[in-house]
Amino acid sequence: MTAGVRSVAQRQHLASGQDSDVFIRSDGLLVKRTRTGRDLRREAEMMVYLSGCGIPVPRVHDAARDELVMQYVPGPRMSEEIGRKPWFAGGLGKELADLHRRLDVIPAPDFLSGEGDLLHLDLHPGNVVLGPEGPVVLDWASATKGDRRLDVALSWVSLAVASLAPVKKLTRWRFLRSFMANADPLAVEAIPEAARIRLGRHDRDPRERAVLQRLMDRDRH
Repeated sequence: MTAGVRSVAQRQHLASGQDSDVFIRSDGLLVKRTRTGRDLRREAEMMVYLSGCGIPVPRVHDAARDELVMQYVPGPRMSEEIGRKPWFAGGLGKELADLHRRLDVIPAPDFLSGEGDLLHLDLHPGNVVLGPEGPVVLDWASATKGDRRLDVALSWVSLAVASLAPVKKLTRWRFLRSFMANADPLAVEAIPEAARIRLGRHDRDPRERAVLQRLMDRDRH
């Protein structure tokens, strides 16, 4: 990686996340810029490693401490596709499970902290782009080592607790049923820990906190 990321290319704001903003440049590349001072070079290193292992991620062009320049992958997020085409929910649930199974066989790189297998820790439908050549996994900022079942459980929890209009709850159920039917069946044992992790991230509204608390209480039964 080189430090010369900044470009005079015109940028158009595309989206904002919890700790970063995303722009698309006039040359068609995507720029992720941190707002919190988090070093983006580790995320870039992770994506380069995964690409070499055959995992579909955006191709990294350059990285510095506060900016990451990468390939722009056109296409809807999986979460958008679920909303627009609810009849695809079952197939998309299986697709997310398939991505997890691909990660199951990738060794965790030495530069990640912790012990165990490779975890994305935020692999939900909003972080998957359905690109022209298939699904592409975004946002590797939280990647670490641990139990793969926890990664699956976090994916389930992220959608299970989301606030949705009543008409979309059946679609969510179809997606989650298909996802868990095609994922590691032992992942259900990690749901209480996944709920604890999600509750500790960012602020949660009272409704979501209550749902997460009920999931955490599974450990007591």
